[in-house]
Amino acid sequence: MYTTARGLPTLFAMLSSDRQQELYHANSRFFRSTTNPSPGDTSSTNRDVSSQAKYISSNTWPRSSRGRKLKKGAARPFIHGVEIQLLRDPHPLAGELGLFAAKAFDEFDILGEYCGEVYEGDGGSEYATYLEDWRERYALGVDATREGNECRFINHFKGIADEANVVMKIAYVEELPRVMVVCMRDIEVGEEFLLNYSDDFVEAYCS
Repeated sequence: MYTTARGLPTLFAMLSSDRQQELYHANSRFFRSTTNPSPGDTSSTNRDVSSQAKYISSNTWPRSSRGRKLKKGAARPFIHGVEIQLLRDPHPLAGELGLFAAKAFDEFDILGEYCGEVYEGDGGSEYATYLEDWRERYALGVDATREGNECRFINHFKGIADEANVVMKIAYVEELPRVMVVCMRDIEVGEEFLLNYSDDFVEAYCS
């Protein structure tokens, strides 16, 4: 994988914390309240518009031995349908590694999560990318230099293909930011997964 936190294009547009807090309070009206109303609060707005659904930030599994078996059976310790391969001539990166499709992927399929060590501020390696808006002073990043998964082997598209076929997108799962790798088009068996890295990265590591 060849990417960097420095100069990476914005992965998503961030709202200000105040605006997001406003939306949180506005949206919470449509879920069953988990807190008691304040003393003297005569407003019935929440009761009038809220549903019977409780707000959750991740799936809940049956709290039983059967539920534990279901959860264990559904778990996948590795990213499904991908293969790390040694690149051979005439590939421009012959001798290095790349990530390839072992099954067909459809446009907008989520390949998997880009995992690594979370760090704060600048200083990530060529295996790092942002977890938050890069314009924040101490934005969090994730670096897969020392530990990661299959996605760390996705190469930059230049010299290999006309354009990238996957893109990084940030999503919040279980209340925390995660970098997801998403297919930009249909990808056939045997195709290499390729990202479009930043100009800063290309200058620093590919020139």
